[in-house]
Amino acid sequence: MDKETVTKAVHFDFPSAVPVVFHINQACWDSYDRDFLAKLVETHPVLFPDGVPEFVKSGGAVPYPEWCREDVKWTDPWGCVWETRTSGFVGTVVDHPIKDLDTLSGFEAPDPDKTTHWYPVTWKHGVSPTGGSIGFFDCLRSGEIGHGHTFLKLIDILGYEQALYAMFDEAPNLTVVLDKLMAFNLGLVERFISYADVEWLGYAEDLGMQSGPMLSPDMFKKWIMPVYRTIMEPAEKAGCIIHMHSDGDIRTLADELLTLPVDVFNIQDNANTLPWLHGHMKGKVALDLDIDRQSITQQSDAILVRQYLADVLRLLYDPAGGLILTYGLYPQTPAGNIGVMMDFLEDVASGEKPWTR
Repeated sequence: MDKETVTKAVHFDFPSAVPVVFHINQACWDSYDRDFLAKLVETHPVLFPDGVPEFVKSGGAVPYPEWCREDVKWTDPWGCVWETRTSGFVGTVVDHPIKDLDTLSGFEAPDPDKTTHWYPVTWKHGVSPTGGSIGFFDCLRSGEIGHGHTFLKLIDILGYEQALYAMFDEAPNLTVVLDKLMAFNLGLVERFISYADVEWLGYAEDLGMQSGPMLSPDMFKKWIMPVYRTIMEPAEKAGCIIHMHSDGDIRTLADELLTLPVDVFNIQDNANTLPWLHGHMKGKVALDLDIDRQSITQQSDAILVRQYLADVLRLLYDPAGGLILTYGLYPQTPAGNIGVMMDFLEDVASGEKPWTR
């Protein structure tokens, strides 16, 4: 996708097409027949301008990052110990570094000069370190401070129950931990701007469950929003396109989120419902719609899959822009659906309107 199309979509400036991101989770290369998947990639060059990954061409192993390797415990820069049962999927924290919030002895933040939340980094002028996969376009200088940078990282460090109790009880040391998180995130933001000169900066943070958010709107407003405002301010001043991602049902947080300087919001369709997105979000912020991958695209009727994609466009498309479509392919998606989705989305990304046919 070219820079002009993406920026016009973000700024409601009548793009020639709807930008599309079709992300293939690495585990798919171990789950599906590689020749089958590679042929689909080769025959959809608009979606996959870089073609088939080199490790596939050479017949090599999938280069899973450390935090996505099954049955391997990995310790992140904050001291959280992670484990996953399926390579290619980020797992869960099985050991939290702060067992008792009353005792913070020895707890220190990582150094943003040396690492992000996930991987080591050497900052170089004109170069953006990579490692995230949410909302990136090669046509823009892009960066992402790390999925789960504030609220989720607080949960990783403390554990969900301890974190929520601390918010409710207004525990004094909670502010200490949040201040360390904010300072670290701010350090990353400033480096992405000063070194990498990014045009697009991602702030990925899951806030929702299948039904409702993971914390109350009042707690979110009191504890998390001030951090968000602080770490987004430099990007706003630098003129970056600010991209925010959140999985889950975040409808009760939406009014608050819309007060942030976010240009593009990556949000799930079915968790929040298409009618709600049409009525409450369309036209207020550019939507990077996260296409369902839990139910509709997982069932076996490819005709229904295509009908659903058409319904998405009928509800959310506007010739002025404000729409990006993102689909993540994961194992166990019926093979017959994959080509149907690629065909439809390739047409969309090419400027055609398959939902009108």
